[in-house]
Amino acid sequence: MEHARAVPGTAANRNLLAALWRAADHWPERMAAHWRDPSGAAQRSLTWRELEDRVVAVAAGLMAGGVLPGDRIGVMVRPCVDWTVLDLAVLAAGAATVPMPPGQGVAACHRALRGTAPRMVFVEGPDDAMTVARATGGAADPPQEMFVLREGGLRVLTSWAEPVDRRAVRPYAERVATSAVALFDRGATPATHGPARPMTHAEVGRAALRLGVLLGVSGRGRTPGPAVTVGPLHRLLPHLMQFAALEAGRSLAFSGRARRDPAALG
Repeated sequence: MEHARAVPGTAANRNLLAALWRAADHWPERMAAHWRDPSGAAQRSLTWRELEDRVVAVAAGLMAGGVLPGDRIGVMVRPCVDWTVLDLAVLAAGAATVPMPPGQGVAACHRALRGTAPRMVFVEGPDDAMTVARATGGAADPPQEMFVLREGGLRVLTSWAEPVDRRAVRPYAERVATSAVALFDRGATPATHGPARPMTHAEVGRAALRLGVLLGVSGRGRTPGPAVTVGPLHRLLPHLMQFAALEAGRSLAFSGRARRDPAALG
């Protein structure tokens, strides 16, 4: 089933990917993200066009793997460039992200997954993969696939798609409606850890804009400001910071050493 076309206008009534497409079209060679490699010895970066290409490649892999509009994808990955690529690719495939903090215990993982039944789960390493396996053991609807980023998970996923599949991603993603679910929120305190609450593109966009204004990320100038650092903040904050920065056309800087799969996307 296709979603309706998003209504042009402010960020609150565009889908969350509109900012990525706009930046890739307007500033293809400008830096979109930078981070230090796992050894800390070198600074690495992606342009907006390279970021778009990676998002499209992963989204094509998700769709080739059977991900459908409305599906949920669990993401147990710390903020890093692969986290951003994966988060945006999930949206491009018409699906929604279920945030899952890495390193959590089985009970916390079970709570994160409660009520969402993700089709796929992405984790950083084998320890988190074991946690997810234990948390979903015996579940009525366990994840159909699990990918470990440090073991080449994104490379495996992107190999499922053909070049023609990649060409279809952006036209498809541009039709994702603002009413489509983008993210799940379990609340900010243990007392509110009930079933995850779905948030639409429009709701996440409005929350990101409010946070961006509060922190001075959003601006009205024609030239984007300096990079916005996205670190391992509490729950939804990294996602909101990411979307606030994208909407403002500002690049992303990752503060931690990302545990990347260097050959993830070829």
